[in-house]
Amino acid sequence: MYSAAQAVIALRDNSPLAALTAGGLAVFFCGLVAALAITLLVSAGSHADWAGSGTTVRINPSIAWAYGIGLLGGLVGSTCYLIFVTRGVVELPFAADGDGTVTRYLMVALLAISFVSLAALLRSREAGHLRFSVDGIEYADMFRRRSAHWDDVVKITDEANRRTRNPIVVGMRDGKQIVVPNADRYASSGAALYWMARHYWRHPEDREELADGRALDRLRKEQFEPDVGGDT
Repeated sequence: MYSAAQAVIALRDNSPLAALTAGGLAVFFCGLVAALAITLLVSAGSHADWAGSGTTVRINPSIAWAYGIGLLGGLVGSTCYLIFVTRGVVELPFAADGDGTVTRYLMVALLAISFVSLAALLRSREAGHLRFSVDGIEYADMFRRRSAHWDDVVKITDEANRRTRNPIVVGMRDGKQIVVPNADRYASSGAALYWMARHYWRHPEDREELADGRALDRLRKEQFEPDVGGDT
């Protein structure tokens, strides 16, 4: 709201460079808020499909759009701030410290984060997906892709070593983990998705369902029974 107000004031004062700077920062914050709102309020159940390669559940594409627009705004706003404001071309009351040093460092960090994240999003073209196939599990986010063969999985839990909301944690024989944060972003029920992962890990005889649509139907109907057995 503060950045948006500054953009309006800049337009009123016929300062397009200041408006571009403040407007870019306003778009950045609005994009993050929109992505959070979509995550919390919009069901992700319809963004899934199946094929011979397996069943894939995806983060709502609207989240990727919100991130992309927000990151573009952050890139524009931080770049304009560093070029125009720090050189005294325009004046904006963003600096809480006397000479604006802290704000300048924050803008440098925002520029780096926006550039790297936007490049990763353009490369991946999605916010993330989780795929279950006859052979194993694949998880991808904006930055990298990780996979595990079913035979290499030794446990699937909902307990992460770091603070993560509603995770699915896949432990492998080599000690590495695939941590899928916030499983609710991939299905209408993150709990059902978790029990789905455990079911196909512990029941290889049912994995053909992953390639013919039955697994997706079961997920949407939440037909996976909680498995309270051990991880062996």
